Amino acid sequence: MKINKKFLILLMVINIATTILYLSNFEVEATTITEMETQASSFISKGSSEATGLNDVVGSITKNFTGLGQFLTMIGAGVMVAVVSYMGIKYIVSPPDKQGALKQQLIGVVVAGIVIFGAYGIWKTVLTIVSNL
Repeated sequence: MKINKKFLILLMVINIATTILYLSNFEVEATTITEMETQASSFISKGSSEATGLNDVVGSITKNFTGLGQFLTMIGAGVMVAVVSYMGIKYIVSPPDKQGALKQQLIGVVVAGIVIFGAYGIWKTVLTIVSNL
């Protein structure tokens, strides 16, 4: 217990010393509010000019991944048809106790189908969020 207290005290002392050293190197260039506003507006304009290049990158990424997304959706649709067909046949030939277990598995299949076929909506949502950053 004493070791833990000594360690915590040492950690706090190091933290305080680091903070003091960091703050001693911190300089404020602006001395008035108008200078701060000028620096802030130049910072914002610089960031907005660099953000236009980012939108071009996002546009090229969406062009490159559109075909991949369509391909994966087609594969997912094929897999969903195969899985649902298999589970349907298995449900028909199974006894009632096994049918209950298949219904539980069907919940996972339905969720997977929602994700596969809702991937376009998810992609558009993510793309909208990223482009607004």
